[in-house]
Amino acid sequence: MNDKQSGGRANIGTSSLILIFIILCLTIFGLLSLSSAGSDWKLAEKNAESIRGYYEADSLAVEFTAMVEEVLAQCGQVSSDEEYVKLVREKLGEFYREDTNTVQTDVEMPYGQMLHVELEVCREAESGYRIVTWNVYHSVDYEIDQSRPVWTGG
Repeated sequence: MNDKQSGGRANIGTSSLILIFIILCLTIFGLLSLSSAGSDWKLAEKNAESIRGYYEADSLAVEFTAMVEEVLAQCGQVSSDEEYVKLVREKLGEFYREDTNTVQTDVEMPYGQMLHVELEVCREAESGYRIVTWNVYHSVDYEIDQSRPVWTGG
């Protein structure tokens, strides 16, 4: 009689427990992979936006350089250096720095960055200028927030 009763019951053995454990592990690892992929996607979008911002700023800086080259070509027809400097100062206005004989501008980029372009006015050069600086810098100073309440044991 015992043989008949035990034959009708479902036995949950070690193989079933191992299978449940494996399914649970695969579910957890799948969710972790999904979370990691989402974070990687956000980072890739942020990187793409940063690169796009750099190339847009670089394009504006190239347009600025072309404008400076055109102005310097117009001013280059003057024979004396004093008249040349006066004409350059007049045409380039706030971009021209007479003390360093350079033309400067800053082009805004995303995430608080700026593209700094500095051109030295040089009549001997074919284009009328020489590139001194063309670099990216952070225009916004940030401070690290260290105001977390930490338990000191007291």
